Amino acid sequence: MWLAVIVVYDMRRLPVKQVRFVIAAATVLQLANSISIWVAHPNGPKLIDELLNLGCLALLLPTLAMVSTHARTLVKRRKQQNVEREKALQTLQFLSVHDTLTGLYNRRHMLACLEQEARKTARFGVPFTVGMLDIDFFKRVNDQHGHAVGDAVLKRFSEIASSVFEPLETVARWGGEEFVVLMPEVDGRSAYLRLQDLRAAIDQHEWNSVHPGLRVTFSAGLATYRDGSIDALMELADQALYDAKHAGRDRISPEFVNGESHAASREMAQASLSARGPLPVLTPAAAPPERRAIHATSSSLSKLLWTDDPKTRTFLKLASAVSGMYVFWLLVVIFYAIPKHMFPRWLELVLLGHLTIGAIAPLVIIRSGWSKRFKDPICMMEQCIWANLMLVAAHFFSPIGKGALLGVLCQVQAFGFPSFSPRQARYSGTAVIVMLVISWIGMSLWGGPGFDAASEGLSMATACGVLLMLTWQSYNYARSREKNHQERKELELAIAEVERLTTIDTLTGLYNRQHLHEVLDHETMRGGIGSPGLCVALIDLDHFKQVNDIHGHQVGDEVLVGFAALAKTAFRDIDTVGRWGGEEFLIVMPGGSQMAIDRLLAVVAQAKLSSQAPELRVTFSAGLTHHRVGETWADTLERADRALYAAKKAGRNQCIAEI
Repeated sequence: MWLAVIVVYDMRRLPVKQVRFVIAAATVLQLANSISIWVAHPNGPKLIDELLNLGCLALLLPTLAMVSTHARTLVKRRKQQNVEREKALQTLQFLSVHDTLTGLYNRRHMLACLEQEARKTARFGVPFTVGMLDIDFFKRVNDQHGHAVGDAVLKRFSEIASSVFEPLETVARWGGEEFVVLMPEVDGRSAYLRLQDLRAAIDQHEWNSVHPGLRVTFSAGLATYRDGSIDALMELADQALYDAKHAGRDRISPEFVNGESHAASREMAQASLSARGPLPVLTPAAAPPERRAIHATSSSLSKLLWTDDPKTRTFLKLASAVSGMYVFWLLVVIFYAIPKHMFPRWLELVLLGHLTIGAIAPLVIIRSGWSKRFKDPICMMEQCIWANLMLVAAHFFSPIGKGALLGVLCQVQAFGFPSFSPRQARYSGTAVIVMLVISWIGMSLWGGPGFDAASEGLSMATACGVLLMLTWQSYNYARSREKNHQERKELELAIAEVERLTTIDTLTGLYNRQHLHEVLDHETMRGGIGSPGLCVALIDLDHFKQVNDIHGHQVGDEVLVGFAALAKTAFRDIDTVGRWGGEEFLIVMPGGSQMAIDRLLAVVAQAKLSSQAPELRVTFSAGLTHHRVGETWADTLERADRALYAAKKAGRNQCIAEI
């Protein structure tokens, strides 16, 4: 009994070698004690008790070793889960506030920062300024040089912007090629100079390293907040950006140059930027954690006996240990108790039936899979109650082996460690202690003249004390396992959220460009994209820049969201619809055709996509192509891009297919 307590209490802290040493030492000591008793009293009455104790110890050791291994595995798994969860939460935290392409803060985080600054302004009266930036003619970059070059421009622009502004100034990607800069405690004139620094840095940068002959400029609008709503502030910044574009682009509106020429103000900004030193490089976003799958293999015989299911195999191992205990006591009853006529005939039959059912039934129920319909597939609570009833009854009637039977009661309680819930651990321990107390009372009343109530009571009290400690440890172990299970759920949710943030466009809810790349790569690997029936379509909303310029970016966002909702319902569940760029979308259609695009053209042309501008109607142009055998998907997209350009040139609001 005390061996069970020692091993169970130290099983999560002791290394494997030390646990084995404790078990081996206890075995050697028990064996030496039994040998000494046999030598001193070869025919003594305690010899059979010692043999039963050795038999129980032989059954107890594998159970303790198995429970100890399970406990260390649980502790190790929990430590690993905590590390993985911490990494996942850090990645989730990063992705929840950062743009995955540029590494800048995203729109959600910028809105939160703006609300916070507005509250500070209301309390302290210190204004702040917002700059809305738009890369000039970015559409031409994508059309003429491809989206890969466009992505490189966005990344490089973001790196330069992050290096120019101070740490307290927040830079965020607002939309496709639009950025917002929050400058706390800065008035319009100072903000203008800060944006001039950025213009100088953009002008100084060697854009030929991105693509030969490439030149990048931006327009910006400034708005200073003193009171009112954030929406009104962004409307003012958006209007100022529109004025800068209307005035010729590559400028900042409103201007604070005091009559100086545009070129002179840029030279001043370049001199200011040179004094600040070289530009640091922006640290790239952290990669989301990956999950690895572990696949077990087994032989045909092992499959027949143990199955391939790792969980079922674990349950069968536990059930095998239980069966070993029943078989041991079945052999004791058959070859010792029955020949010695130790029990009444009716009790012998009950014991034989009880032990046989306990040895066979759990293995059959678990291996057949029938137990999977239960909340506890191993039926641990039921097995423990079944075993405890037999052990307490045998302890009540048997004239020998009472100490061994009490030891097995402790073994049963330890056996439930890997499976008990906290409530089951508490109820199981309490039930067996109550059974022992009732048994002692019954033996005191009907034990006969040779019964020593004091000696038996001391033995019972010791067993109850050990069972109480095992119950408490089992309860704590069950709580630890439940906490581990909860942490695993949190980890899975965190990983799922990381995957969602890295594959879903936050504005439209469609798949983002990164996931579309993965879809195309996957189709290439499995050969599906090499079949003539697979179509790829590029869609571009017509004159979308005019929507932003005339109605504002909020209306533009509503148009994008509305179009995305229509596109989701227009295609089949096997098609992949994603946002490819600012107002560009990509559709991957296995076995698809132009009919779905034509239906979407008719629906979009009649739809009201903006509640703020209900009179607004939007059309789109599309280029569709079939993938050719042996062609890379980059070449396929290039042909779809040419078809899209042909659709625009032919008057827009149509789909042209290039086969």
